[in-house]
Parts: sequence; structure tokens; C-alpha cells
Amino acid sequence: MADADLLWRWANDRETRQNSFTTSPIPYAEHVEWLAKRLGSDATRIWIFSDGDVPVGQVRFDIAGAVAEIGITVAPEQRGRGYGKAMLDQAVPRLRAEQRDRVRPRASVLANNAASLRLFKACGFEEVSTVRRDSGEQVIVLELARVLS
Repeated sequence: MADADLLWRWANDRETRQNSFTTSPIPYAEHVEWLAKRLGSDATRIWIFSDGDVPVGQVRFDIAGAVAEIGITVAPEQRGRGYGKAMLDQAVPRLRAEQRDRVRPRASVLANNAASLRLFKACGFEEVSTVRRDSGEQVIVLELARVLS
């Protein structure tokens, strides 16, 4: 919970909101309640990554059955420096070691979010399906195609 403010600021960044399934700003009280539930859940893993003392982003896995849905945020001021790939390259093997390969990492990305699609594909994810949301937006579902070491 000590990182609640940092995570809230990243979540409410303009570009992050534009690329999220819900684009409206997140009220702080709702964020704190959401984070407390996630941190108290055995089905959620949240890792904050840093470069030295500078936080650069977070990776979250929400586990449901055999699927671990990924949420990733790179700090706005750190984007374009390769941190997203570095974070996923570390988080996925850590999750797999912890879960003993019982879960498949999966990402659901808005079709117009080119940066996230490039990131996941660069990390070995492949498109497995495309779905339309009630809003009409197209979502690309990607799963890890190979085991990362």
C-alpha cells in the first residue's frame, strides 16, 4: 500500500487512460480500495520495477484458472527506453516459477494500442483471438508462444 500514490498517478496518466478499457480518470479512493483487494488476493501478483532507485513501471498478473491476465504500465517519463520488455522478460519467468507453469500468460490489448502490441510480440506473445467489446472497440488477445527462460 505504500506505493498506492505512485500506482494511482501512473494509472491516471493521459496515455495510460487512452489505452485502457475504461478511459475515465480513477478516483483515488476507488484506486486504494481496488489496490487493497488486489494485494490481499492470492490470485494477483503486482511487481514494481525500478532502475536503481527510480521506479520505472509495474507488471500485474490476475490469475483465473489456467490464465494469468497481464496488466503492464511503464512510468510516463520512462517510456521508449525498453523498460516494458525488460519488465516482462523478468516478470513472466518469475510467475512461471511460482506457478510451476500452471498458468498461461495472456494479454488483452486494444487494437489501436500499437506500442503494447509491439511490446507483447517482441516478448514472444502471439495473437490467439480478436474480440469486440460492447463499445465496438476491437481487442487483440495474445498469449505467450514460447517458454521464457
